[in-house]
Amino acid sequence: MTLVGTLVQTCRAAVSSLGRELLAWKPSRERAMFGTQAMLSVALSVALANALHLSDTWWAAISGFAVMQTSFAGSVQRAVHRMMGTLIGAALGTLVGPWIGDRPWLFVPALGAIGGVAVFYANGTRSAYAWVLGGVTALMVTYEAHGLLSVRSTALFAALRVAEVMVGTLACLLVASVFHFGPKWYGKTRPPSVFATAAESEAPSASTLSPSLESLLPTRRLLCLQGALAIAILGALTYVLHLPGFAQAMVTAIAVLILPASLPAGGAQQPVIEKMVHRVAGCLLAGALGVALLPLMRGQAILCMLALSVGVWTGCHVQTGREGASYVGRQFTIAFIMVFVQDHHWSADPIPALMRLSGILTGIVVLAAVILVTSRLHLPPSLNDANR
Repeated sequence: MTLVGTLVQTCRAAVSSLGRELLAWKPSRERAMFGTQAMLSVALSVALANALHLSDTWWAAISGFAVMQTSFAGSVQRAVHRMMGTLIGAALGTLVGPWIGDRPWLFVPALGAIGGVAVFYANGTRSAYAWVLGGVTALMVTYEAHGLLSVRSTALFAALRVAEVMVGTLACLLVASVFHFGPKWYGKTRPPSVFATAAESEAPSASTLSPSLESLLPTRRLLCLQGALAIAILGALTYVLHLPGFAQAMVTAIAVLILPASLPAGGAQQPVIEKMVHRVAGCLLAGALGVALLPLMRGQAILCMLALSVGVWTGCHVQTGREGASYVGRQFTIAFIMVFVQDHHWSADPIPALMRLSGILTGIVVLAAVILVTSRLHLPPSLNDANR
């Protein structure tokens, strides 16, 4: 099947799976609990970020959502990886960015190299999320450094990004801890309840067998090349044309290239296209709904927080469904947060949100072009593989 045919088929499947999920709307106790935890985590992240007067409240809110998992252990592990990756990426960007920011011939390839390395190792290690956050943060700080051209200003920018991630991550851990330990404490002092039953039934899902890293090496190399090229192109375009939403564009380019651990060797194209289609679908739905609701909220904190909470809960419900639209629900939630949680105050102005969404679409378009050009590329195996 051609790449275009695969894309068309994937679009049809995405629409069909989302339709089935919406028609089979069955809130279970577990799904409702997860949505409630994510909703409270995002709300607490926003409240704390506003109280601390952080510049990009939406980044803290996304951290509060992204770290939350269906199990407490999963949330803790993801929190550690997010904080670790963010700290390392911020340090790398602060050290490298100011020295290469005014040298495009060095700056653009460096962005591509950072993105490529992040994609390569994120697809081959258990700490994939740390590699993703490390790469994304390093790219973000390094890119901002080209305009700041000062170690002190770059370090301040990096520190703010770290603070926003820390606030969202800690908010998530606090909420997850309450839902995890609260029912256990309540169960010791009171008769068993619905909440206790839900907590006891929580168990990590069975792990799937993943192929060996050696068999995935050609796929990882191809994804690394595609990520590096896409990031370099985005960096060059933004450097010259000052395109808005670079952060979202390069996050998109990396995120959709991170594949599940159970991926069969040589099967990268279909999952990547599926993630691209689902990301676009979720972002377009959230953008259309969010932009329509913003004027009705009139920047009033209570109304905005209520709409945000409903949107997050709805997205989480779709994300935890079994009809094949999980990634659409996740991307819907992230985009909905981008729309409603703007910089450091509530606002009815849709322009900042639209700029962020345009960055996501730009990242998809550039990555799609790179995939189209490199889809028939077969990278040679390693020397050890060749000798076998």
